[in-house]
Amino acid sequence: MNNLYLKKISQQGFATIKSSLQQFVQHSYQFQFTSIFWCLSGEALFTIDGQKHRFTVGQIIICPRGSNILLLDITSDFSARLLGLSKQIWLAARSSFTPETMHSIERCPHKGGSTEIEQEFISNIFRQIDIIEFLAATQSDSADFCRSNIVLSVNAILLYIHKLKQHKESQGRDIIAENKDKLFNDFKMLLTKKFRDERSVQYYADNMKISTRHLNAICQRASGQNAKEIIDQYTIIELQVVLLYTHKTFQELVKDFNFPDQSYLNRYFKRHTGYSLSEFRSKGVMVDD
Repeated sequence: MNNLYLKKISQQGFATIKSSLQQFVQHSYQFQFTSIFWCLSGEALFTIDGQKHRFTVGQIIICPRGSNILLLDITSDFSARLLGLSKQIWLAARSSFTPETMHSIERCPHKGGSTEIEQEFISNIFRQIDIIEFLAATQSDSADFCRSNIVLSVNAILLYIHKLKQHKESQGRDIIAENKDKLFNDFKMLLTKKFRDERSVQYYADNMKISTRHLNAICQRASGQNAKEIIDQYTIIELQVVLLYTHKTFQELVKDFNFPDQSYLNRYFKRHTGYSLSEFRSKGVMVDD
């Protein structure tokens, strides 16, 4: 990945670039930042976290931080726009969407631009992003303004993708990508519905009618993490979103996330982030998990 592009994301929280993605062909790459791809021309065949997809003109893909991509083949005219986002900007942009919605739209292509209006809509978003990036690079006092507007732009992209998905569902034309690891997806789907109430591996294994050992093996193979690590990671990210972008009290979090008491929640949060609840909220920092 272009070093200047990565440096910009670290410094200003976002960056955009046009690329042929040649560096990904037959080379696996793990994303350091959440990345949004928009196919401008040509076609690509690739895998994201082991799932095979075909990427064509007008499609958009969201690859969360930590995702692994491998381009198997691309056409000579292939080109795409990339938008890389820091963790803080990504969480702010997706904070208005439910975990279920985000799970359903990440890591797979979404076909857009079927009409001239839709093509112009997504083009205008990226034009706006170009302007914001220019301001960030040339006006040092506009950092907060630029970050706020990038959040709005990314949120508009997410709303656009969500609209596409709802339209497909309403017409009964959902195309489900070939799923070579159905049990792992079943676990993730169950987790998005129950993580606020249940965080024991045994609960998820029982509901899936498999052993905890089998569930851990499935998770390890698909993600490199065991089931408990995935459950805790998911919970911590959602706690961070709520702490930063709502005014809920810590006692309300205890109730919402089904913890025994505030002391237990505070210990759990600090064990995974290094911050107490109050320290995290007062500092307003995002913590890598």
